[in-house]
Amino acid sequence: ENFIFLISQPRAGSTVLQRLLQAHPLIHSTPEPWIMLHPLYGLRKNGFKAEYNSTWANTAVKDFYKDLPGGESSYFEGVRRMYGHLYEQALESSGKLYFLDKTPRYYHIIPELIRTFPKAKFIILLRNPIAVMLSILSTWVKLNPHKIKNFKYDLLDAPQLLLEGIGHLESSSLSVVSYEHLLSTKRGND
Repeated sequence: ENFIFLISQPRAGSTVLQRLLQAHPLIHSTPEPWIMLHPLYGLRKNGFKAEYNSTWANTAVKDFYKDLPGGESSYFEGVRRMYGHLYEQALESSGKLYFLDKTPRYYHIIPELIRTFPKAKFIILLRNPIAVMLSILSTWVKLNPHKIKNFKYDLLDAPQLLLEGIGHLESSSLSVVSYEHLLSTKRGND
């Protein structure tokens, strides 16, 4: 109940929103932890690569948990316990009540995050995808057009996955924020 996930495309303004939220006396955050990607993405048959043969690892994990009393649910419970413990440790050292995990690329695993932490709050930050692309081009690609391929998922898949993620979430656990609206509101308050 005391975990908040802030998910967006990279270069969508998540750091600005994180800083605004972190200014609240009850919210603690750290720079993009990325800790939930490996245990949850590892359940997928495709898209995950590793030196140790991720296809075999995927099969082995599924073979392992299918014989557990709770099956796949036991795996998610184990992930919840382990990573919940890590988040709680971060909270304990901060003295605050809520931990905000701002990792934009969690757009890949929104359904799995919901299953792992069903009582968590989710903030989906949306920004005009053309503005995101321009930010990626000017910040990360610069004068090397070959680098654009490194961001194909961020540019092509993320907008749809974010919208699908919104559809998976209950309204009581979801806040959708528009970057453009956030900036206009912030400027209006200056």
